[in-house]
Amino acid sequence: MNSWLRELSLWRRFAPTCAILVAILFGVLPQSCSATGQSVEEFLKTKPRWPKLVGTTFRIEGRVATGAGTVLKLHKLPLLFVSEEELPELSGSDLVVEVVGRLRKHETGILEFELLSLRKTESDIQRVNRLRVELPRDDPEPWYELGDWAMGRVRFYQNDRAVDRELAKEATSIYRMAVRKERTAMTTPSYKSLRDLAFKSEEYGLGDEFKLPLLYEAHYQTWHDTSARVSSGELETIALRIAQELPDADKPADEFDADIVSKWREGPVRFYQEAAESLRPQLHRLLYQQVMLESIEKEAEADGRNGDEIAVRITEQIPEFSKLVESYRQKALEWRISHVRELSREDAVSLRRQLIDTGDEATAEKVIREWFTPVETKLRSQGAIGLIELAFEYEDLFDDGESAVQLLLESDRVKPGSGYVAERLEAYGYTRVEGRWRRKSDVTAGEKSPIEIAIRNGRVIRGMTSAHVRKALGKPDSISRVLTSREVLEYWVYRTPSGSGLSVRLSRPLNRHEGIVRRVFDLPTLTTAP
Repeated sequence: MNSWLRELSLWRRFAPTCAILVAILFGVLPQSCSATGQSVEEFLKTKPRWPKLVGTTFRIEGRVATGAGTVLKLHKLPLLFVSEEELPELSGSDLVVEVVGRLRKHETGILEFELLSLRKTESDIQRVNRLRVELPRDDPEPWYELGDWAMGRVRFYQNDRAVDRELAKEATSIYRMAVRKERTAMTTPSYKSLRDLAFKSEEYGLGDEFKLPLLYEAHYQTWHDTSARVSSGELETIALRIAQELPDADKPADEFDADIVSKWREGPVRFYQEAAESLRPQLHRLLYQQVMLESIEKEAEADGRNGDEIAVRITEQIPEFSKLVESYRQKALEWRISHVRELSREDAVSLRRQLIDTGDEATAEKVIREWFTPVETKLRSQGAIGLIELAFEYEDLFDDGESAVQLLLESDRVKPGSGYVAERLEAYGYTRVEGRWRRKSDVTAGEKSPIEIAIRNGRVIRGMTSAHVRKALGKPDSISRVLTSREVLEYWVYRTPSGSGLSVRLSRPLNRHEGIVRRVFDLPTLTTAP
């Protein structure tokens, strides 16, 4: 009898038994026996129960490993199918068959199948191509399922044969279609849905082919949809996500070609999808730049007052925008010049220094004078103390000693007897003679001041200058200095042969070399160990 006719007769003989057993074992309808049998992979899951299933008939589908004489072996299945008659010719690397066999135990104790029927079925590739044609156009899930089935076969057999390489290629093609259909089905794509699909495509082995365009669209769409209503911080978060998820977005780039930027602005997502792969890293950076720049500029004051702060942020985040940095710095400079009276002393001095450094000394002088005008009015209204402070400002800001002297003299007239005023005037070469402050150069030979008398007697008194002290006592044995925010304190020590001594404390402004005696101390006698 022809083997294929025997297959049919055997199947008719055992079909009722098969139907009853399948219904009992797997809880399916009897007609399932006429459907495709379970795969080798599925059958292997019942392996722990095989000894108890001896005598049970199974219908199994799988790839032929070997088929010769009366013995058939399926790939990955460690059981032989033994036929009573010669099997038909079974050849081909992608040959798939469906066999019906009864599980039995050989007299040697080894489990095997008694082959009851066998028929060739479509190959895995043929099955995929047939089912693919029947898949719906607008539902991606069946596409994923077919791709999973094909890729599952590849992973199960793990033999890297041509048939599996082709099958893997088909599965990848099906996954591509599934991803495209899922994207098309999104009526209102969100950042989350696009991002989820991007990483889903990566999980299906599609690499950056879909992942990067989907991520790019997700980030761009989020920025486009929210930029008008979100805060600077929220925009910065979008930019940082771009830097994290799009390769090279965090790397500064050279200036972009104006034509590329222009075309990109017409449709960033479409331009990205059509761009060469080599251009994508630049487009990642371009998107990051635009979002980060908008985040930074959202904090910029219209009048330019915080231009320096904006310039610093641009330099840190998108340093390639150097021209824009200079523009913001210039805006900040112009604002500070026009609002100089509102600045603190420190900021006004800093502004003058900045202008001098750029060579604009005329504007530097103008702004410091403008800042100083209301300051001078305010200090003059504070009486003697304000005049002293004003004298210091003339010294420090304008190096104008003559005006400082006149202010100190005015302070002394308003409130006579100030030790500080006396010290400052003496530092400028004035001395008090008969109750009046006069330049030492104007004092006649017959007029003697207390300082001149002290020098002649080898003594040190308050109000003496450093030069006076040297004239009276000579060079000190030691000098120590203490620097404060406004002056330098010096301690001059003189020792006598007997071990006693004198300490003279002098003070001088930071911009002066000549100190004024503030106080004189007697030092205790030094004792030596016996």
